[in-house]
Amino acid sequence: MNTTRLSKLSELLSISGLDALALNPGPSLVYLTGLHFHLMERPTLAFFTANSAPVLVLPELEMLKVQDLPFEVKPFPYGENPDEWDRFF
Repeated sequence: MNTTRLSKLSELLSISGLDALALNPGPSLVYLTGLHFHLMERPTLAFFTANSAPVLVLPELEMLKVQDLPFEVKPFPYGENPDEWDRFF
């Protein structure tokens, strides 16, 4: 993973005046982060802003993929029980 890609994205977001970029699993997410997720019934979303670490909303079972990244990330894992999901809001 090339951390310059995230720096360049941050710069572009700032220049363009966009608040954030949201990506679901796919080639763009892999290109920016090196993370491979597949589309499934459990959503995975990545949010990028100009001035903070990427935020990942992902199933708890995917947390191993973000533990040893060469850049900071803010993970928000969720479990199988939808009754517990409101703790994020």
